[in-house]
Amino acid sequence: MVQGWSRYLTPTPVQRRLGLACLGAGHKLELDPCPPRVLRSHAAVLVVDGEGWLEWGESRRRVAITAPSLFWLFPGVRHSYGPDGPGWQEVWTLFEGPAVDAYEELGYLSRTEPVVPLTDPFPARTAMDHLLAACRGEYARAEVEAAHAVHTLILGVQDQRDDRRDDLVLAALRENACRPWSVAEHARRAGLSVSALRRVVRRDGGCSPKEYLLRIRLNRAKELLAESELTVAEVGRRVGHDDPAYFSRLFTRRTGMAPRDFRAQEQRPRTS
Repeated sequence: MVQGWSRYLTPTPVQRRLGLACLGAGHKLELDPCPPRVLRSHAAVLVVDGEGWLEWGESRRRVAITAPSLFWLFPGVRHSYGPDGPGWQEVWTLFEGPAVDAYEELGYLSRTEPVVPLTDPFPARTAMDHLLAACRGEYARAEVEAAHAVHTLILGVQDQRDDRRDDLVLAALRENACRPWSVAEHARRAGLSVSALRRVVRRDGGCSPKEYLLRIRLNRAKELLAESELTVAEVGRRVGHDDPAYFSRLFTRRTGMAPRDFRAQEQRPRTS
């Protein structure tokens, strides 16, 4: 037995080009288990009150859920879930699109650990409330606002999973990115193995440590080109590249324009 309401959306092709489409949402008091099923889209279920369980995958792995918690459901993965005792209050949403696949690749949605206990449920609940309001609004921007709320939900839930120690590691990489250190040296100074550093950076930065450091160097080079009078060679040295020709080739390859062209585009005349 279910008590509640639901709304479904049919985004236009143009709205789908935004990369993430919300297909619907609802709020209900769930009294009975959801029977085994397979979805064609991603879903999120926020358990606001109560406790129960989620079962998923070929192995039928089962985990207990206690509110406040959120769990992700994945397309093509057989699952079932339900409350224990008198039922639970839940808010749910369906969504899909290439941006969702990217979030999954970045580790924001985990197929192996889909249940996220919420130490602070406010961000997830606020995002869900905005999503529900958009779905019930029936106005021209409803699909776009609902998609935006799903983005906010994913980011808010990820904040619950983030390890603050990871933040310290990434902060040290940013601070020391322009030093002539190898990835192994960065790992040693962080007190990690190279493989552990790779896991941290992949989880939070979505790339390898080498790529992460290069992105920081390029970002700082852009700032110096736009805001200083340093020569291109001096900018290259400031960000860890002593060979100006190599720096210019690297900058051009990664940004699509030469350092001098970037400076001409971004630098503004200075007023005395």
